[in-house]
Amino acid sequence: MELDAPLPAGPGRRPVIWAMGISRVARAFAELTPAYAGLADFRVVDEGFETAARSINRAARQGEVDAVVAGGSNGAYLRQNVQVPVALIKVTGFDVMHALTAARRLSSRLALVTHASTFPETEAFKQAFGLDFPSHSYVTVDDAAARVEALKREGMEVIVGPGLVSDLAEQQGLAGVFLYSSSSIRGALEDAIEAVRLARIEQRRRAYLNTVLFHLNEGVAAVDAHGRVQSMNPPMERLLGVRRDQAIGQPLEGVAPAISLAGQLQRGQKELETIQRVNEKVLIVNRIPIQSGGELLGAVVTAQDAKAIQRVDRNLRTGGSVRPTGIRYELDDLLGSSTAMERVRELGRLYAEVSSTVLIEGESGTGKEVLAQGMHRASPRRDFPFVAINCAAFPEPLLESELFGYEEGAFSGARKGGKSGLFEAAHNGTIFLDEIGDMPLALQVRLLRVLQEKQVLPVGALEPVAVDVRVIAATHRDLPAMVRSGAFRQDFYYRLNILRIAVPPLRDREGDVEELAETLYTRAQQRLGIARPVRLPAFVKLRCARYAWPGNLREMENVLERVAVSHARRKIGRKELEQELEITVPELWGTGGDTPANETAREDASSPGPASASGSRLAPLEEVVRAAQAEHIRRVLQACGGDRRQACRILDISPATLWRRLGPPLRAYARPPGGEAGGPAEPDPPLPGSA
Repeated sequence: MELDAPLPAGPGRRPVIWAMGISRVARAFAELTPAYAGLADFRVVDEGFETAARSINRAARQGEVDAVVAGGSNGAYLRQNVQVPVALIKVTGFDVMHALTAARRLSSRLALVTHASTFPETEAFKQAFGLDFPSHSYVTVDDAAARVEALKREGMEVIVGPGLVSDLAEQQGLAGVFLYSSSSIRGALEDAIEAVRLARIEQRRRAYLNTVLFHLNEGVAAVDAHGRVQSMNPPMERLLGVRRDQAIGQPLEGVAPAISLAGQLQRGQKELETIQRVNEKVLIVNRIPIQSGGELLGAVVTAQDAKAIQRVDRNLRTGGSVRPTGIRYELDDLLGSSTAMERVRELGRLYAEVSSTVLIEGESGTGKEVLAQGMHRASPRRDFPFVAINCAAFPEPLLESELFGYEEGAFSGARKGGKSGLFEAAHNGTIFLDEIGDMPLALQVRLLRVLQEKQVLPVGALEPVAVDVRVIAATHRDLPAMVRSGAFRQDFYYRLNILRIAVPPLRDREGDVEELAETLYTRAQQRLGIARPVRLPAFVKLRCARYAWPGNLREMENVLERVAVSHARRKIGRKELEQELEITVPELWGTGGDTPANETAREDASSPGPASASGSRLAPLEEVVRAAQAEHIRRVLQACGGDRRQACRILDISPATLWRRLGPPLRAYARPPGGEAGGPAEPDPPLPGSA
């Protein structure tokens, strides 16, 4: 062994070796182990036999010892009773000759007592010195003690032997000569270091093989020549319904009788592609004996779910599955620090941990798909596909084939070999059904069966295909109202509405508008390639806070990009900027598009739009709703004498929401708490680069 070569890196620490010895052996270890401190951590333990074995096994279970060095009967006992390698001190002919020479100087009445066997070198020593002395061996401690007592009765004065024998001799009043030489003890220490090195190489090899097994999709279990389980990967655990730690070391025939390897261990013949039913699953099983040099070492069994093989066959026939949609968002991408958005993120994390169907409700542009992607990324299915489809974007026949796939020849124009549907493409992952409220009634019936049975039937197929898919649906429509009107199936609604998250519109997210406006304005500048982004002008931020945002975040993102084009790319004064934005961003100035919520009351018959037969203006429904809300607020404020706090309690809204919805014409009705109604507006700070 090349002692200067470093040991391979162990699992997080240096090798730990215990040197077990009593009396003289312990002293010898203490003298010699410091020379090996650079290669391992040595601990000299003055214990033997049962006591030593208990200490070693306890430390081994806790990972605190890698190997043991011991000598004589103590070493032989430990080798049979501990869980780590034991390096024995080997007595050489040189050790015997050297110890006998030392004993001869003390007395010619000497004897040699060694463990387990005698040495032929003693005969050469007798002839060289003209001596005739007895040599004996012992096995147990009691044997050694009895032998020393007998030699004393025979008149012996010096006894040569291992540490145990030397100590027993001195206890009887005789001279004891220690048999082990320093070179023999050093050899045992080096053997222990080498044993740890080899054990760690084997450990890494096993870890590598286990890693390979654990990453296979098919189940694998291996047994030794006696049929005891030596290894089992997670897929086999799932197929058999047993835990690996409970199966290791147990006979496979007892753990899973249906896939027993008894025949392979007896006859040594392989058995391939047999069909077995285990735990109500149909498995394809292979049994293979493991032989080396004509010796049967064990056997291995592999198993695959027959349904998985059917899916592979289908993918081969259809030329591959649909590519899944990429994932771009996490739950933290749902911006906003309002209580409502904190609740949405909290529910998203909670629901991500299970596989129940989720129904996301919210207006267009509120971030329903961002929430769906974030839940998928936070779920145990994160490593599998996320497939999204807009149910309103396809006609009914095309939507059916996209969702469920089709067989070759199912209809005119069907692709040769057929095609897998999105449900199959999302196997083990998540499918996001956006605009579920626009799904035709006939497809609702088929999708309901998919949710109940966990199987899809491709168009034109006779056999269903099992799928494991988490369904997240989203809609901006009022599904309960559609159920009442018969436009949406009640049973389908109840199957979708297991877990529900309502994403609030931007106008109801108290305190989020200004934060979101600043963030989206910065992102808009980044998209435009502006190297040094500037802050959103305060007067624009104020108008953002007053606007109702019917298009929610999607509309805000587009509006702020328009602002960035006018403001962030050049230096311009506030007055010029405001005049320009009034033309390019009419939403925020109420001069076109959707009007700010607090200016709805100012709409009159002169506004553009078609007229009724009586000549009155026909306004959009949302505008009528806002006008009705404004009128109701006016009446409540009149009844409360302009007391905003009392009005907020009646209307069940916050003071800030009330102030946004008032608008200048209605603020005259509002009496600020403890002061006059209205009040001067706070001036906007100067714009970056303004004159």
